[in-house]
Amino acid sequence: MFNRLEEIIKKIEGNVLIIGLDENLIKMFDKNNNVNLYSINRNFKYKSGKSDNFKRKYTSHGKNINIKHLRKYINKKSANYIIFNMNEVFKYYKYIIKDSIYLNNNKIYIYFNNDIDKDFIVKKYKRYNVKIKEFEYKNGYILEIDNTSGKNNYIKDKLYFIKDTLDNLAESIGNLLIS
Repeated sequence: MFNRLEEIIKKIEGNVLIIGLDENLIKMFDKNNNVNLYSINRNFKYKSGKSDNFKRKYTSHGKNINIKHLRKYINKKSANYIIFNMNEVFKYYKYIIKDSIYLNNNKIYIYFNNDIDKDFIVKKYKRYNVKIKEFEYKNGYILEIDNTSGKNNYIKDKLYFIKDTLDNLAESIGNLLIS
């Protein structure tokens, strides 16, 4: 799985938003000089400044950025690629899915291990009329989402958010009653 991600990272050009990537994959971005990088690391803080070895653009100067408020810091359709580890941001899936469609204009790459239901994520992205390619590996999955034809609507986003919140609430109540 990580070999495939390394191949993807080598080919990428343009503005890239990465969230919760492993250190080895971040080092691969260091070698790619064709990338302007918006980076949120594991504890969800933006790094600030520029490195001497490569060009890297950060959207904030050391501020703590909440995943829920990504739209404040990155412009609409300004990220050519988004790569994130769904295991790191799964509790924010309601926000990250709608924001990734809003912020991206080309492709989204999501990788996760077998603990997360692949069909659940695919179903949430299919709402936005995107094309999804699935790559299955022993230790997880990579989803390549082509967002060139993806559309989001403010009213639909709010309705999907309410529906997802009610589904989470019903699941929590069900788990509480069972235990």
